[in-house]
Amino acid sequence: MLEQEYSIGRFQNFLVLWLPLAILAMSLAFAMGFWASTSAFELNLVPEKPSQMLAFVALLSGATIVFKKPEIGLILLVAVVYSNASEIAVRNHGLPSALQALGILLGLVILVRWMSASSERPRGDAILILLAFYAVVLFGSSLHAINPGLADEKLFEHVKCLVLFALVVNLARSHTTLKRAVWAILIAGAALSTISAYQVLTSSYGWDFGGFGRIKVAQIVGDLRQPRIAGAFADPNFYAQVLIPLVPLALYRFLDTSSRRWKLLGAYCIAACLVALVFTYSRGGILALGVVLGLILIIQKPKLKHCVVGFILILLLLLLVPPQFQQRLGTLSQFMADEESPIVDTDSSFQQRSLLMRVAWDIWRDHPFFGVGAGNYSEYYLEYAEQIGATVDSYENFDQQRFPHSLYLEMAAETGLVGLLLFGAILLTACLKGWHAAHLFRKSGDLKSSRLVMSLLVGIAGYLTTSIFLHAHYLRHLWLLLALLAASSHIAIKAASNRKCGEPS
Repeated sequence: MLEQEYSIGRFQNFLVLWLPLAILAMSLAFAMGFWASTSAFELNLVPEKPSQMLAFVALLSGATIVFKKPEIGLILLVAVVYSNASEIAVRNHGLPSALQALGILLGLVILVRWMSASSERPRGDAILILLAFYAVVLFGSSLHAINPGLADEKLFEHVKCLVLFALVVNLARSHTTLKRAVWAILIAGAALSTISAYQVLTSSYGWDFGGFGRIKVAQIVGDLRQPRIAGAFADPNFYAQVLIPLVPLALYRFLDTSSRRWKLLGAYCIAACLVALVFTYSRGGILALGVVLGLILIIQKPKLKHCVVGFILILLLLLLVPPQFQQRLGTLSQFMADEESPIVDTDSSFQQRSLLMRVAWDIWRDHPFFGVGAGNYSEYYLEYAEQIGATVDSYENFDQQRFPHSLYLEMAAETGLVGLLLFGAILLTACLKGWHAAHLFRKSGDLKSSRLVMSLLVGIAGYLTTSIFLHAHYLRHLWLLLALLAASSHIAIKAASNRKCGEPS
């Protein structure tokens, strides 16, 4: 009997420890073989590029560290996602996807935790179920789409976001880990903003800093065209969208930390992000910033000294604001123009966006329930633009893929009312979870954690505001914020349950 129990114990140890390590070793061996077969190595096993060997060594070292300390893997994951570092590495330097490697490794870590400790079972979540239903909607939309390949691309990207959500929810299991993940996002954003501020202050627009300092020469106002900073993203407006949630996160970290060093870091994050935001010249970003600051004033009710500091910071920022930016903001008045007081010199970007949004609206009107298929807005664009009779001078590339310039109109046109309502249900569920978590933290006297959750909610509100004017090109940043919100809900509920049982939280 004892021998039988000993054998079972050895078998369990094998499953828990050695089997995952064996799978990891085989995966790395397969990766090396695939890399060699695709001419990454010459016959003398010397890599073509030193950066490829460095990347491979970093991957092996990182895998070892992450397997031993999964929380470090979470911090790396959120930093890589928010800085868009993986896409830059693949596109600009021909390196393997760090995001995919981290995802596989962290998924294996979660599996090992589940097999080795009954208290570390994988977390389920209502939002994950809704995300799975949304994946079904995307798959269904490909069945009636003109171009199923575009729908499959959207589905694949959504599945990656679903995996990201599951990883964050399962790895952010404590107050400390959650706060470190938020700091990782802030530091990643501050690093990008520092590069942008350096480019602006020194006029170093000819160097893109390895892909993390992209520049787009575009219209500012009228016929004036100047460099607009885009960071690690495809467009300055998307860069502004990613920067907006950092403002409340950094502000609350500045207010809550007692360490002078971390206060200075929080203040620097705020200043750097605001400077970068200004020089994106994004009008939607500035409107979202106004929404974020308004929500903070309503929720936080800051002290007088904090208001004074904020006022001084805004004055210093205004000194850096170029006159072109003020003129660009002045074009927002065109939104308020009516038929009796037309604007003679209409901003061309407004005309183009108006056309793109109008096309999306008309597509939704003709296909109200299921849309035309995920990613298939572009397939219908020319047909509907001709019906509208647009006179916008922006048809230089007839075969390029078009986007509606609005996340909500894009979802409505491509997945119909079904997809739009499901997306709304995901957002509502996440916000209710966050609000409940903030209440539980506040009820227990943990005001810092409560304010951390509120800063996530405000940041998400800012992101969703910019999404009125931007399509779903960098949606994974939103899913990352929602995942941290869901993780905070699990942490708050577990802490409340432990207090009832008299256990430490």
